[in-house]
Amino acid sequence: MNPTEKQLIISFHDLHSGSWETCRRFIEKSKQLGARNMTLLVIPQYHGQPPFTENPEFVDWLKSLAEEDFDLCLHGYYHQADAVRGNWYQQLMGKVYTTGEGEFYQLSKMQAEEKLNAGIRMFTSNQLPVYGFTAPAWLVSTEAKAAIKDSGFQYNTLWGGIELPSLNTFVKAPTLVYSSRNVWRRLVSKLWINLFHKLNRNTHIIRLGVHPIDFDYPDIEAHLYRVLEKALRSRTTRTYRDLIPKEFQNPVSLPAS
Repeated sequence: MNPTEKQLIISFHDLHSGSWETCRRFIEKSKQLGARNMTLLVIPQYHGQPPFTENPEFVDWLKSLAEEDFDLCLHGYYHQADAVRGNWYQQLMGKVYTTGEGEFYQLSKMQAEEKLNAGIRMFTSNQLPVYGFTAPAWLVSTEAKAAIKDSGFQYNTLWGGIELPSLNTFVKAPTLVYSSRNVWRRLVSKLWINLFHKLNRNTHIIRLGVHPIDFDYPDIEAHLYRVLEKALRSRTTRTYRDLIPKEFQNPVSLPAS
């Protein structure tokens, strides 16, 4: 990877069987605009639904993308928190900011390890390489962070950048992401992303994160493609995995029992 070349990391969040078709359309359009690859954030059992591995066609599709140099990332396990504890701020973050989906926000190390191991097992047992982790809504407890590192993930993405535990490095990278749940959020998102993209036009790495709900609204979908097209004029697409030097890239695996 050229250290002087400006980079764009595209990530599709909340990928599961139910968002498969939306993701396929996004990938096809992104390729037409010049994107070479991206990172796909896969949820093992979205909101308690059957594991994604029960859909063999979906698994085969993920395998084909991994062979095309797409990056598969574990994105929580259920993408849903059991409960939110604590003061008003914790309640605000856990219930309002993320509508109860901050699964790793208040987990103990043991709870996080259990979910991480179950997710890794689902990938490895189906010959799907997974290198990194992203907590739902980027909300993750200190104990869960330790579990992510100890589990051998090569990257852990956060709101402000990416942790590379094996290299003991944090890469700053601003994120362009929409909030599409209601009208005022969608309006503010478009204005904010235009400004934020302009302010970070010379930043080495920027990220564009999209969610399935973004494609439910034609104005947001059209806007994100305009942002993507503009970014690709001066940036080369990379994945989170590409932040790790090739010689150190190894998919996560469970320790031998």
